[in-house]
Amino acid sequence: MKRNYFIAILVFVIVSSLTFFIGIRINNSFGILKSGDTFSDQGENNIYSLTNYHWDSKTNTYYFDLVRKNENQQLVLIYGKLPSEVLVNDTVLEESSFFSRLLLSSDWFIDNKISVVFNTSINPNNTPIYITTTSSAETALSTFNMIFAFSLGITFLMSIYGLSLYRRKKTEKYLLWFAIYTAALTLWSVLPLFVGTGINFLRHYVFAWCVILDIVICFKMFDIKLPGGFNILLSIRGVISVLVLWSIMETIFPKLHSEIYVYSLFLFSIGVLIYACANRQKGAWLLISGHALSLGLRMVIPLSSLSSSSVSYPLRALQFSKFFNIPFAFCCMLLINHIFAEKFTEAEILTKELEQINHNLDKKVMEVKQALQEQMTRRHSLMMNIFHDLRTPLFVMQGCTEKITEQPELLDTELPIIRERLDFTKHLVEDLFLMAKLEDKQVILETDRVPIADLIKNVVSACSIEGESKNIYIGTKLKCDCITWGDEYRLKQAFQNLLLNAIYYTKPNGKVYISLKKERNTAIISFTDTGIGISPQDIDKIFDRYYRISSKEKHQSTGLGLSIAQEIIQQHQGSISVDSQLGFGTTFTVHLPIIT
Repeated sequence: MKRNYFIAILVFVIVSSLTFFIGIRINNSFGILKSGDTFSDQGENNIYSLTNYHWDSKTNTYYFDLVRKNENQQLVLIYGKLPSEVLVNDTVLEESSFFSRLLLSSDWFIDNKISVVFNTSINPNNTPIYITTTSSAETALSTFNMIFAFSLGITFLMSIYGLSLYRRKKTEKYLLWFAIYTAALTLWSVLPLFVGTGINFLRHYVFAWCVILDIVICFKMFDIKLPGGFNILLSIRGVISVLVLWSIMETIFPKLHSEIYVYSLFLFSIGVLIYACANRQKGAWLLISGHALSLGLRMVIPLSSLSSSSVSYPLRALQFSKFFNIPFAFCCMLLINHIFAEKFTEAEILTKELEQINHNLDKKVMEVKQALQEQMTRRHSLMMNIFHDLRTPLFVMQGCTEKITEQPELLDTELPIIRERLDFTKHLVEDLFLMAKLEDKQVILETDRVPIADLIKNVVSACSIEGESKNIYIGTKLKCDCITWGDEYRLKQAFQNLLLNAIYYTKPNGKVYISLKKERNTAIISFTDTGIGISPQDIDKIFDRYYRISSKEKHQSTGLGLSIAQEIIQQHQGSISVDSQLGFGTTFTVHLPIIT
């Protein structure tokens, strides 16, 4: 963190120093004219600063002797705000907040010499007064007016810009403070136009207001808080109170109007920006650079005064037009633009993500809708099959009872048929009831240690009659004696459904194999048949609860066996998969966790 503070301070010092020395270099590139020097023909396109004033002890005034070499040369005196009364050939220069000019009449020159008298006992060094030709004066004043109009217009537009953004986005409080800050800069720039009016007194306070608001905007741009209860000073009421208090202090202590005292307030805003840079706030480096530029340019004039160097007309023009405030205010606007650009980018990304989510949602809805339609179709198909399977044995039993009624001697023949149809109906009803309970998670497992090899042997024994009826060979290959934790009855039911399914769909004289092996902590049980196989369009649906594979062969399957087997296996934390080749057979593979 200390390193971050050091880098921030170093950057500020480097930028402000470079700006200051560039300003000094530009300032020194313009000519100066000492008292008694001659305004030569070569200098007719230059604007000279007046320096080296003479003291007249008799009149207690300072004066400047201006000598012209060319009698036909028309000279103009350009002056700004004067600290004391200034006379030229007994003509008092009118008070001016900006720049005014006075054409030096040839009649005022005596032996090509004229005196500018400063009615003050204080050395008027660095007074904003300059000498040039009429053509150069016209260009200089036009240039100043353009710079002033630009500075005034740009701060006014910035204020409107910040206010319009704040009206649209009132959650971004820094926009309001940016609008207030630039409005204060606009007021500071425009007040000199109202010299002699009732609001002219504000000129003495607005500069300090701008500096205080400069501090506030640094806090607000990065949402930095003051410690404890001092943070109230950054509220609207707090800022207004500080502005009023400072104005009262300036009224009581006029020395506070001095630029030295006001400039010392910039230390607070500099400290805030250094803190923001050290904490890596977005845009902090931009604002500290803008502040360093503004302060570097602004410090050229007071430091030139302290070193007794003259201040050139271009720098005075920038000072009077309040141009020194533009770099920092412009950087604030750039930061606001950057913040909003990021928000727009985030909004665009979120919009695209939302569009993608909506697209995926629409796709999901369509998939669910299609799945529901398919489920309803399968349910309808299953119900039709169930109705058919229930109705058929009923018709068969009804026919048998009618035959027995008409021919009692057929009782021994028809009774086995009735019993077979009753068993099928009972089996179908039990499967439907079990499937409904499994769907509603109402089957309670009575768990215990279950030897899988013994379970498979019991299942093979129970299904041997069905296999023998079709002359199907049932072989086993049990490589391990694994034990799982589960409900033996339900696991037997699941394995029996898989074995019976293999027998039902295997042609007579076919083969069915059951294998058992272990991989790590999992038992792998495979049921492989040499039956008719499953078509690719059916293989993804055979475990659906309301799906039944069509077959030309008649058998006792209810179409629910595989769904029941899958539900039971999954409730035992296992899985079941299928691999089939149409016309060659099918393999169902069960994975169950085992007890080590």
